[in-house]
Amino acid sequence: MIVPSRQFALVSAVVLLVAIAGGAGTNLYVQGKNDLPGDVAFRTEGVSTTKQQLQHRIVLMEFLYGLQEPTGAAKQDKFRRDVAKALAVSQVIDTAARKRGIVIADKEASDQLQKMIKDNNWGDTNTLIQELGGRGLSQNDVLGEIKRQQSSAELFSKVTGSVKATTDAQAQSYYNANKSQMVSPEQRTLDNIVVSSQSQAQQIVDQARGGSDFASLAKKYSLDGSTKNSGGSLGSVPASQLDSGYAAVAFKAADNSVYGPVKTTQGWNVGKVAAVHKAVPLSFSQLKSAIKTKLDNDAKLKVWGAFLKKQIIAAHVRYAAAYKPADPNSPPTTDTVS
Repeated sequence: MIVPSRQFALVSAVVLLVAIAGGAGTNLYVQGKNDLPGDVAFRTEGVSTTKQQLQHRIVLMEFLYGLQEPTGAAKQDKFRRDVAKALAVSQVIDTAARKRGIVIADKEASDQLQKMIKDNNWGDTNTLIQELGGRGLSQNDVLGEIKRQQSSAELFSKVTGSVKATTDAQAQSYYNANKSQMVSPEQRTLDNIVVSSQSQAQQIVDQARGGSDFASLAKKYSLDGSTKNSGGSLGSVPASQLDSGYAAVAFKAADNSVYGPVKTTQGWNVGKVAAVHKAVPLSFSQLKSAIKTKLDNDAKLKVWGAFLKKQIIAAHVRYAAAYKPADPNSPPTTDTVS
């Protein structure tokens, strides 16, 4: 089984605003009437996307990002509207990129796909194709998503290219104003095992607490191909880099203890705290580069957000009633789909 990628992001600033949007723009049709047909989820610049095509994109995002539809009518309703908005905005970005002559070569996308296969331990191309086929997806779907991300990244660079770099004085001012937050957060060195069922996870918890070697258990049972051969090692990470539910458990556990089972989008997890690294204050010299990067990105995202909002309004995006988001003319945010 191929585990959804945790690393698929080419330019974080673009992904932050595009949220989960992606997929190739295939099988779309032009609808000239004012009313949306019953099978259409939304229309951008006269081009309609059906509910079936939208669902296809959701399956692709499930594979690439581990996206999961929530349970409960209210959450599912919000999820449906947010996904429709994210995909509509991605199509708006696609159009804006084409108008600026941005075209991603097939080889560039293919090279990125091969890198993803290697980085995410997806086996080889044939293994990937088989896995995709079982989900009703194709290699071209993934290549289409890669091209979207690459063209979005290039468009982002063009739109924000005139933003001035943060000065040392501006960085120092930010540091002084936020000094209480200028710390290296607590990190924990964690090992983790992913399995498919709660009962198996509990058995592994019992074995690990009973004295079985955790690394050996990871190599034997874990479904996470990116960590199992290293004994399940996640390295030293802050809570912010982990699934929120998983982090809540991992960062409450005692040093050198086993915790779990914990359910995440990846499956059922059993973890071990190998070491605890307490938070420590950081000086301006230690943080200057990171602060300047943050402020640079904030400035670029402000320009990008304003640009994107204009593009969305100009595209005259229309949604079917069941798919219309709360604020259809604003760009998606980082927590658009939760």
